[in-house]
Amino acid sequence: MPQFARLPAQDPLRCCGTRGHTLTYAAVTGLAIEPNTRIGRYVVIKSLGRGGMAGVYEVEDDAGQRFALKAPIVDVNASGDVTRRFAREANALRLLDHPNLVAAVDVFIEAGFLFLVMEKVEGKTLAQVLTVPRPDGSRGGKAALAPRRALVIARQILDGVGHAHAQNLVHRDLKPDNIILLDMGGWERVKIIDFGIVKLLGDAASAYGASALTNAGLVVGTPAYMAPEQALGRAVDGRADLYAVGVILFEMLTGRLPFHDPDPLRLMALQVKARAPRIDEVTSAAPWATPEVCALVEGAMVKDPVQRFGSAAVMTAAVDDAFYSIDHL
Repeated sequence: MPQFARLPAQDPLRCCGTRGHTLTYAAVTGLAIEPNTRIGRYVVIKSLGRGGMAGVYEVEDDAGQRFALKAPIVDVNASGDVTRRFAREANALRLLDHPNLVAAVDVFIEAGFLFLVMEKVEGKTLAQVLTVPRPDGSRGGKAALAPRRALVIARQILDGVGHAHAQNLVHRDLKPDNIILLDMGGWERVKIIDFGIVKLLGDAASAYGASALTNAGLVVGTPAYMAPEQALGRAVDGRADLYAVGVILFEMLTGRLPFHDPDPLRLMALQVKARAPRIDEVTSAAPWATPEVCALVEGAMVKDPVQRFGSAAVMTAAVDDAFYSIDHL
């Protein structure tokens, strides 16, 4: 398991060497950190992507190994809340050691910025796999996966989040964009990424000071995959992740989401109040839409978390029942 300490924002900075370029505030908060910039013991190779709060870069260490480096786009003194969230993600990953979860390698402060180094995974996101490309190469509509493939992917997602839940961590943003599928030569391995809004519970919350970042009524996550209690800003536990797995499974099996609305607030209202369509309703009673498959998705997407699957292990057993039911048609 990776070993690194908790990093508060006030930790002293380490010196920054260079190979070609110097790391500066302007470099990090601009469009991208330039290739060939040295950050600690890593050299930037290229940008892998950029969101609203962080950029991700492919980097190489002095031994020639490649990793993914995540950098917030504010410095540690400019936004203490962002930095604490970033440090919380790093410390959450430190608790995890599972083949279906991205592994943390290093975390450090350099030139006023906090950096998280993770294993670099090569593969497609589940979102990419579910998207049908248009002839011009742009993204088109969505396509369903073969039912057996969808269930195998769902089982691995549950294996990963089950491990996280055992460490008192709730991902809170499970969605196809945060699931990488690795080609292992005849089979696929799931890697869950982006613990940026992870919820720490119990001992983990006490150890890493999560209380200041979990204000009551605060809604975080992606509306299309958000559990009702999460959409309402209520306290969540691992069952919120299981709801998201149910939505993802619905999408993999049908090629569509159970709820859709371009307005995020209306979409969250649908998650809270509307009944999700049954799998056999959407698929015109396809032979593989067995009672076990329908019960699996319905059980994950029950509105009341008390009535939902109680744990990832319980839902995994339902996945196995569903797989057996279609494997013997």
